[in-house]
Amino acid sequence: MLKTNFIFIILTIFSLQNLSAQKSIKGQIKDIEGNGLPGVTILIKNTNIGTSTDFDGNYNFKVSNNLNKAILVYSYIGMRTREVKYTGQKTINVILKESANRLNEIVVVGYGTVKKGDITGSVSSVKDVLIKKSKTPNLFDAIQGRIAGVNITSQSGEPGAQVSFNIRGSNSIYGSGSPLFVIDGVQIDIEPNEIASSGVGSVSNFDPLATINPQDIESIEVLKDASATAIYGSRGANGVILITTKGGQKGKLTFDYTSSVGFTTPTKKIDVISPEEYLIYRELRNPGNSFNNLEDGSPRDFTNIPSHNWQDEALRTGLINNHFISATGGTGKTSYSATAGFLEQEGVIIENSYSKYNLSLKAIHRQSKNLKFGFNLSTAFTESDGVANSGGGGDEFNGVVQYLVIANPWELQDLSEDELASNDFLSPLSLIHEGEKKLRFNRTIGSLYGEYKLAKGLQLRSTLGTSISGSKLQEFHSSASRFGNRWNGRALLRQIDTYSYNFSNTITYNKKFNNHHSLNLLGGIEFFKYNREGFFNDITNFENQELGVNDISIGQVFKNYGSDRIISKRMSYFSRLNYRLDEKYLFTFNFRADGSDKFGENNRWGYFSGGAFAWRAHRENFLKNIKEINELKVRLSYGQTGNERIPPFTFASRLDNTFYASNDGLDFGLSPVSAGNPNLKWETTTQFDAGLDVALFNDRVRLTFDYYNKLTEDLLIDAPVPAQSGFNSQWRNLGSVENEGYELSVSTVNIKKPNFTWRTDFNISTNKNKVKDLGNTEFIPTIVSGGWITNPGRVIVGQPIGVMYGFVFDGIHQEGNTEGATPGTIRYKDLNGDGTIDEANDRTIIGNSNPKHVGGINNNFSYKNFDLSFFFQWSYGNDVFNAAKLRTNGLQPYMNITRDFYDNAWTPENASNTAPAFGNVAAVPSSYFVEDASFLRLKTVNFSYQFSEKFFKNVQIQGVRLFVSANNLLTFTNYSGFDPEVSSNNPLIRGFERFSYPRSRTVTMGVNIKF
Repeated sequence: MLKTNFIFIILTIFSLQNLSAQKSIKGQIKDIEGNGLPGVTILIKNTNIGTSTDFDGNYNFKVSNNLNKAILVYSYIGMRTREVKYTGQKTINVILKESANRLNEIVVVGYGTVKKGDITGSVSSVKDVLIKKSKTPNLFDAIQGRIAGVNITSQSGEPGAQVSFNIRGSNSIYGSGSPLFVIDGVQIDIEPNEIASSGVGSVSNFDPLATINPQDIESIEVLKDASATAIYGSRGANGVILITTKGGQKGKLTFDYTSSVGFTTPTKKIDVISPEEYLIYRELRNPGNSFNNLEDGSPRDFTNIPSHNWQDEALRTGLINNHFISATGGTGKTSYSATAGFLEQEGVIIENSYSKYNLSLKAIHRQSKNLKFGFNLSTAFTESDGVANSGGGGDEFNGVVQYLVIANPWELQDLSEDELASNDFLSPLSLIHEGEKKLRFNRTIGSLYGEYKLAKGLQLRSTLGTSISGSKLQEFHSSASRFGNRWNGRALLRQIDTYSYNFSNTITYNKKFNNHHSLNLLGGIEFFKYNREGFFNDITNFENQELGVNDISIGQVFKNYGSDRIISKRMSYFSRLNYRLDEKYLFTFNFRADGSDKFGENNRWGYFSGGAFAWRAHRENFLKNIKEINELKVRLSYGQTGNERIPPFTFASRLDNTFYASNDGLDFGLSPVSAGNPNLKWETTTQFDAGLDVALFNDRVRLTFDYYNKLTEDLLIDAPVPAQSGFNSQWRNLGSVENEGYELSVSTVNIKKPNFTWRTDFNISTNKNKVKDLGNTEFIPTIVSGGWITNPGRVIVGQPIGVMYGFVFDGIHQEGNTEGATPGTIRYKDLNGDGTIDEANDRTIIGNSNPKHVGGINNNFSYKNFDLSFFFQWSYGNDVFNAAKLRTNGLQPYMNITRDFYDNAWTPENASNTAPAFGNVAAVPSSYFVEDASFLRLKTVNFSYQFSEKFFKNVQIQGVRLFVSANNLLTFTNYSGFDPEVSSNNPLIRGFERFSYPRSRTVTMGVNIKF
């Protein structure tokens, strides 16, 4: 017993000695204006011992008492790293200064990274701080309007709706115009057909990349000129967007949790006439009609018949719940992070909802001095419920959004079978309540990479990236619904599965010679494969409708069915040379060779190259002593990129199903459709860029200016061929398109005081698009399927892609007109003066989808622990062909009309010259339907408060931030539809609308906790 107690006493003494052998170091890290800096890394030099600062810039950690003459290293992104000698101090306060012009920031480029100051091409970067400001659940909605030269347009206000990207104008006519996305090294082309759609009535187009959580993003880089994108060769013609997600950091395990709740309301309702006014309208339009009157001619008694304001009944205030948690940390050799997110969002239309679940894992491990490897894995699942969706068209007109505006406001009960089977009395509430629609989509993105240092300055890297997606649509309209009644129940089922992978191997060599020459060489080889498979069933006539889409075998009639598969492969070689001379003159050269199975043996390989030069003039002797100039860099670049985004195997002849007449009926067979073309080759875009980067007054004013000119040649066009060839069309290389524009970005620190800062970020960009040549034709018609007006535009030589084409509205024919026309009908301008209005001679360009300029301005104010920012976005000079006006102006009598048309329609007593008489709107393309869609939108307002650490000194919480954010708060526009931001599925006329899901105004409140 005595021996045991003695041992215990000895161990206790040693423990106390060990404790006394440690000392604490504490302090606060601030910038030069006295603001605390959160997240500053403090390490003992040449060790992994250290910590990081809290939200107020405070830190505290223990060191060994025998650690003499140690060096403490304080580092922070955007600041100059400081080293402080430790000689036993208990408190060390440090002030960090900003890095000169922030030129040492690391920017991600193709297959590597560079310092911001070494960039020679046109590259824009958005960091996570700006993305977080908007608090929107959609990543690309968060960066909309914030990057010069990048025009981002959401197709509608539907939760999860698809977003259209356009970087420096439209290059292609039939090839996809979407940029290439590279997410943590995984290359993804946005393919809208990866999302299952029934194709019936309104067609939903969801964003295939909506699965990305904005909270996960570290940075977004946009590569715009040929010098920056040529490294991606045939995939870089439309620009490249590099997305980097957050990773772990060495240090203790840290948790970050954000929770918010929000409310969404429609930004606008379409003003239609009341039920009582509708009765007057119907009688004025057609006296004695069967709707207002019974069969015996007596007036119908509407006293006990229900009436509706469909928009008031179907539009609501929706609820948004959003939660996100991350865990980051690291040891001496390994850093890691894990995140999880959950979003549940109600649409502004009843029974429409959207939910999203995200999970990501990321780790980097350094096995030795020469070997490092890591992996990224993110997966997400989304689900949309409800039959309300965007768009219009298909084989039937059943769009909920459309009928909220134009549906007959009276609910007649004594309808005949023929009337029940027609669209005349469709109820949007019947579609909503009696219809069932569920759309599921999941995507998993993963990459695995390893780096090995072969020798000093020589490094090998292998990366395997993959994307796997699945989408399933289930839609059922029972016979109890007005739409499903005609089919005795209708079920639609579609499923689409995809996978792709890219496997790249690169070798990099870095060398610096004689302190004057710096060389970086990159070489690589890459393999890529894409596979898409889908099937669909369209079944009608369900005697038993209890199971709906869960057992389609009950349906007795196969209305439509089918399956399809798409496979494409690519092999590539690429290289890049970066050379610096005296840190003043920067040179970049890129080369890539791509081989694709989309082209025939004569042109299977395409070769693309680019080069850039940058002059850092501020380092010259005649400028380097001017303290006010922190950076003055001139950039020039020139190069070629390609485009191959057309259906696979288009170089080969194609046969399609057909039926041949016989004595007994029809026999199934095959017939020629498209002729083969072994000489088919890549579209090629040649781009010149001249840029200027300026930073002044200790980096308080930063300016970037770019001028560019792009010429795309050998356009890939599915051109018609003479009938005697036996084919309908053939893919050919015909024509060229030019884009020219200017971009300007300005960032200023207007006020910088110890307790108050005001920053402004402004950008504006222009683009002029022009079709230079279309081969042996002067124009290509722009066709929009799905009924109503289907030919609203043309692609015309000498004009931009996206123009509208038709008759010029010239007022309304009045009584006693010299043309002998019926009073109250639309008059069109006689362009050739021959006295006759005809399609061949009197149609012309009537509108343009392309804006003259777009941009945004953000102001951020910080006062002590308060932060306020507001962001305006605009688009100016673009038109929208509002085909919805055809219906709201009374194309058919059973449709409701807008109050504007009701008040201004021509009558003998009201000789209007702006709107025709009831029943006289014409379903032909004309400027009557073209509207100016310019707008200025207060896009985001964000207010937050950061609690001081002293509130939580007794609990393990590093900081708490409360925030309130509003999106789409105000929109200033003259457009008559729900919202002027319109983007159709047709890249040849983006400004075309039949009816879009109403955009919503969102107010969000939340808290961010770090512990």
